[in-house]
Amino acid sequence: MNRRQREVLETLERLLHAIYCQDTDTYRELVADDVSSFEAETPARIDTVEFHLHYMRQQKTLRPPNVQYRLDIVNPRVQLYGNVAIATYTLVVTRSDEGGIRFQTTNETRVFVREDGRWMMVHFHKTPISQFSP
Repeated sequence: MNRRQREVLETLERLLHAIYCQDTDTYRELVADDVSSFEAETPARIDTVEFHLHYMRQQKTLRPPNVQYRLDIVNPRVQLYGNVAIATYTLVVTRSDEGGIRFQTTNETRVFVREDGRWMMVHFHKTPISQFSP
């Protein structure tokens, strides 16, 4: 991978960490106001960052104590087209809590645009492969 592709992967790692830690400040920094997304839990496209920020705030209040996550980005590919980057990968989330260890796997596509010297996510699409299971 070249330097710009590594920058995109570093931004992706920061973004995923922000999501699973409900770090709304970092998420807000890395996501465009008009972000669009397709997720398995919703029947239609979702637009704007506010939906996801609200969801993250709710998750933070509902999360049981002592939940820990490990995030593994498997088989990443970053395609660059000028100031646009498309990152595709499989995300494996390992969750541990009082109930034991569980896994969730999704195929994901995230689109980033480089503006003012930094990468911002403008679109993502997630397809679940498996949900948390004992």
